[in-house]
Amino acid sequence: MKKTAIIFLLVITFAFTGCATMDELTGSISAKVTSITSNVDPKIVAKVPEDKRGGFPKAEFAVKVAEEKLKLAQLKTELAVKQKKLAEYEEELVNIDLKDASLDYDIVKQEAIDATPGLGKKEDNIKALTSLKLKKNDLQGDRIKANGNIDSTKQQIKDMADKIKAQEEKIKELAVDKAKPEEKAAVSTEKEKADKGKVAEATPKEEAPAAPAEKTK
Repeated sequence: MKKTAIIFLLVITFAFTGCATMDELTGSISAKVTSITSNVDPKIVAKVPEDKRGGFPKAEFAVKVAEEKLKLAQLKTELAVKQKKLAEYEEELVNIDLKDASLDYDIVKQEAIDATPGLGKKEDNIKALTSLKLKKNDLQGDRIKANGNIDSTKQQIKDMADKIKAQEEKIKELAVDKAKPEEKAAVSTEKEKADKGKVAEATPKEEAPAAPAEKTK
């Protein structure tokens, strides 16, 4: 009996865990994939007759434009991250320069001490100078790495800027595509009005029947 109860509890636990995992997965998918039927059963939508789908194209187009604008916003966010990273690398390089300059100053001071008779032990002076110069060598490696990170990030920023420009052009083209059907519809309406006017002018007006002549008394 106890074993059965334990098994039951394990099953319930795994079931809840599985549900939580599926909810996370579903949420992730819903966040990345959008559709005009994302919240409506597509099987039912497929049964909607053509004459009832009048609003579909406009709504679908609006979703497409919104998706492209979201992509643009995401690219700009990513660009901002890259720019922040570049600033950090540049700050790191300046910090390396400061350490390098400080080491140079320490070396100058240590060399002055070594050159002055009676100041410090010769062996200690040599060790101190050696240690300072080794630190400078280490800084050179740090500087090479920092410069490499800066150059790489600058290239990433350039590539990202190109992507943003291309995405902005894509959105502009979508705006033009949206305007074309509306302009076409307006031209068509004006043409219909003009055609109706021509037909009206071409149609002969019915003359009123002549009044009957008065009988001679």
